[in-house]
Amino acid sequence: MTTAILNEKLEVFKKSIDDIAAVLKSTEEGALYVKPSDAEWSAMQIVSHILEAVDFWVEDLEALLVVPGAKWGRNHEHVRRLAAVDENVVSRIKKEAAITALQNLVPKVEAALGKVKEEDLEKTAPSYNPNFDGKPLSFLVDHLIVKHVTGHYGQLVRHLEKVQ
Repeated sequence: MTTAILNEKLEVFKKSIDDIAAVLKSTEEGALYVKPSDAEWSAMQIVSHILEAVDFWVEDLEALLVVPGAKWGRNHEHVRRLAAVDENVVSRIKKEAAITALQNLVPKVEAALGKVKEEDLEKTAPSYNPNFDGKPLSFLVDHLIVKHVTGHYGQLVRHLEKVQ
């Protein structure tokens, strides 16, 4: 059962990554760095955030499989999270490199999910983020990896509609 559930989640994740890559491929590179407003990220900031966030959450997932019950997570002020969307950092990311990096997330997530057993999904642990405290590992997989990327795909599309 777990394999089927995790395979479904992986397929949703893969589709979101493919959809994001397709949008990037069909968008003129300059448009990817334009912010719709001062309060919004550019498309490339969204992509950079996805790359950093998925790496972060996969590492946390794998660590929790090794040390169940360890404190996990972060808040919105986490230094790596903030650095990933810094405009100076993002301005150096090229479209083709971003597409490749996104596609490289798929085998990384697949490998991590391959380590998860059914009983792991129900395990809980304290979190540095009070909103995630005591959430099961299934929350990390569902919301912080899969639905997070799916949500940012929609954000990416909305942002590009505003700037093009």
